Amino acid sequence: MSADVSPQVRMANDIAIQFAHLPSRQAAREVAHHITMFWDPRMRAELDRLADAPPPDMDPVALEAARLLRSAGAGAG
Repeated sequence: MSADVSPQVRMANDIAIQFAHLPSRQAAREVAHHITMFWDPRMRAELDRLADAPPPDMDPVALEAARLLRSAGAGAG
């Protein structure tokens, strides 16, 4: 992962790794749930913004979680 990756992407990727044992769709739901429960609304809003043009270092499960949050209306808090 490059040194200039945003903290939100880095943390979402780290969370996604914790659910790597699950099928990707279920893992994305778990990541989204974790983000909803523990992230500040400003952090969720930044992740939502980054999901518009995802950086190459963003884990696909983390990206799917961000999209799930957006569709649920939880991305911006």
